[in-house]
Amino acid sequence: MSKITQYGDLKQFQPEGYDPSSGIYCSSQIFTGNWEDELEALTYLPRERPTEDSNIIKFDADKGIVSNYLYNAFKSEDGGEHTTEITNFWEEEAPNASSYTESYYNSPKLRAICDWFQCPKARIRIFQQQAGIAMPIHTDFDNHRGTEKYGETLRIFVQLSDMPGGAWFRIKTGDSEMNINLQKGQFLIFSPDKTGHGTENTMECPRNTFMLVVKRNEWLENLVGAESMEFIDIDAMVEEKKTAVA
Repeated sequence: MSKITQYGDLKQFQPEGYDPSSGIYCSSQIFTGNWEDELEALTYLPRERPTEDSNIIKFDADKGIVSNYLYNAFKSEDGGEHTTEITNFWEEEAPNASSYTESYYNSPKLRAICDWFQCPKARIRIFQQQAGIAMPIHTDFDNHRGTEKYGETLRIFVQLSDMPGGAWFRIKTGDSEMNINLQKGQFLIFSPDKTGHGTENTMECPRNTFMLVVKRNEWLENLVGAESMEFIDIDAMVEEKKTAVA
């Protein structure tokens, strides 16, 4: 790097920003509203074992994905609220192979959050991480299943609970490490194959988070670059939809 001898020679570095294949987007958009009653109306159950593959069963056990979480699906392979995984683990996941569930249709505010994301969606589920639980940083295998038919898979995590100072997303990328305590309604987008991710709930109550398995598209890529924070009023969106239908 050459030595600067005067202020006029200074030029700001121009960072490239979010790379969907290897980086992480922590949103400038935050959903606001009162959807706690919809969360409380849902039934959360342990995840069913999705595969007979002994290696994947051990991988899930090491993460605590079965024992430390409860679930409710908004879009699943068979359209059931408690089917959160795919039958064939090694097959490329198709968005049109999943169906919306009764939980989705019975929860207008939570449904509005899902619908706001204008990208192809495969499975959608609420992860309910139990109090005092930590999941180690790891990567997953979504894109190892293939990308030829439906494109690159990304994951979106939307914080649904207000967890001030106590529910952390732990992230490692090729050049960064961070611990993020999301605001209620804030979200992350990343590639699960190349971004190390873990969670830690240090509070004495569960943490509810949407996890959307989606396909990368231009709309997602255009989310970045906001000059200021954007607050999206979900209550108002639902009321406007009711008025339009009436």
